[in-house]
Amino acid sequence: MSAMKIDIRSFLLACVVVSASFCSSVWAQGEVDRATELGRSGNWADAKQVLRPVLNTPAYQTNGRAWFVMGFIHKELHKSTGEFGSDAPERLEAIACLQRAMQLGMNPTDRAVAIEAMDFLSRSYFREAIGMVEGFTWGSTEEIKALYGRYEALEMSLNPTKDLAHQRSDLSRYLGQAHAMLLESESPRPSAELKAIFEAAIGHYGDALKGNPNDYAAQYNLAITLYNEGVRKLKRIDHETSMFELMEIQDGCIDLFERALNPMQAAHAQQPNRLETLKGLMTLHYALSQKAESDAYRAQIEQILGNR
Repeated sequence: MSAMKIDIRSFLLACVVVSASFCSSVWAQGEVDRATELGRSGNWADAKQVLRPVLNTPAYQTNGRAWFVMGFIHKELHKSTGEFGSDAPERLEAIACLQRAMQLGMNPTDRAVAIEAMDFLSRSYFREAIGMVEGFTWGSTEEIKALYGRYEALEMSLNPTKDLAHQRSDLSRYLGQAHAMLLESESPRPSAELKAIFEAAIGHYGDALKGNPNDYAAQYNLAITLYNEGVRKLKRIDHETSMFELMEIQDGCIDLFERALNPMQAAHAQQPNRLETLKGLMTLHYALSQKAESDAYRAQIEQILGNR
């Protein structure tokens, strides 16, 4: 009789545990469904309020669909609020939730949608980085690199074998061009800032060529940036320039023109009949008082133009 009472008590206790577990699961699923319906009607903020406060409770810790829905909510809030920046919170939360959902496991349909959502978020970082390059301002390089870093990390999580070396090289070249354009602008800047911009431009072109040694545009633009810096130095000479300053400027210009020769020759080697590199080499040799070499390139230019 006593053993029967124990068995009955054990059975009742087990029923209570199963019942509590079942109710917790049903309650959890109910919150997910409520958030999903709110999202479908466009009420993303309300959906977040329903699901976010309870997401870290035990009922949700291993619920892949709950984390998937939460990630999708954050993604849509990122889009609707127009937030931007490498640390935009809704975007970061969306990625974290979607990645956790994929780790926990989802049905094939949800998984496909999650991958599509992360691909969108990845590309949003890339678009933002390129947008900042196109509207480049001095001092924004670190944020551009941070945005690209987020893009690259997410791309590699989706496709670990993807080769992004050329894309990384392209970004460095774009940054080099953006800095070079600042040097050409007429906005007055302190000499120390101009020097820093110039050195940054050269550094970015160098990074581009490390990733892609045969990047014609990087080679040509590097040569032009070095040459233009020499020209700017020459233009600073006026009637107040001392003999010592004049000699220093001339030495600096010669160094820049000589440094420009190698990348210009490398670009020319890739496309021997391209006029811009022929003109570049003609001009550089002339600036270095190498008349014979300059005349030789001039003759090539005239021959190409004569055959057109």
